[in-house]
Amino acid sequence: MTSSSKCIFFAFLCLAALLTPYLAEAEDRSKLIPIGPCSKIPNCNQTCIESQFLGGKCIKWYPDSTKETCACLVKPSITPV
Repeated sequence: MTSSSKCIFFAFLCLAALLTPYLAEAEDRSKLIPIGPCSKIPNCNQTCIESQFLGGKCIKWYPDSTKETCACLVKPSITPV
């Protein structure tokens, strides 16, 4: 009985170790502003640059979404010290 419970514990431990790196790779979206669906914005990067952003890219805003969203990268703010 003890060996089967140790085996199950070890299996869950391995599963958690395998999934942790995948979950840690989530993209930081705090500096992105969504401006619309990529299907309606032919050149996302150029549109963002023309709108005074650093650039842009098409991403899936939510993990389970089927459509990509054009997201612009916000310029870092410079605050006086």
